Amino acid sequence: MKAPAVAESSSSAQLDLTSEPDVRKNEEPKEGNTYDPRPGEDQARKCIAYLLIGILALSIAGIFLLISFGKAQISDLKDFSTLLGPLTTLVSAATGFYYGTKSQQ
Repeated sequence: MKAPAVAESSSSAQLDLTSEPDVRKNEEPKEGNTYDPRPGEDQARKCIAYLLIGILALSIAGIFLLISFGKAQISDLKDFSTLLGPLTTLVSAATGFYYGTKSQQ
């Protein structure tokens, strides 16, 4: 779009609006490369799967550390199952979804 010309005058600068502005009609979208969301989705799925696997690994390592330092007993593993059961299910569902969609491509 062209800017209106500025007429120089002795008192102050004034806009010259006698020429018509360059008005462009809405252009139609051009055909070409289409948007492919798969790389972004793949990166997000990979990140989520790795984070969940890391959380599961940290939880299991924490349980072993608590038992090895005597803060928890082997008999307390039944209580830890309330944490590990749903966490394992979540991790296996997320990684199964990630690798399942990965193999279809």
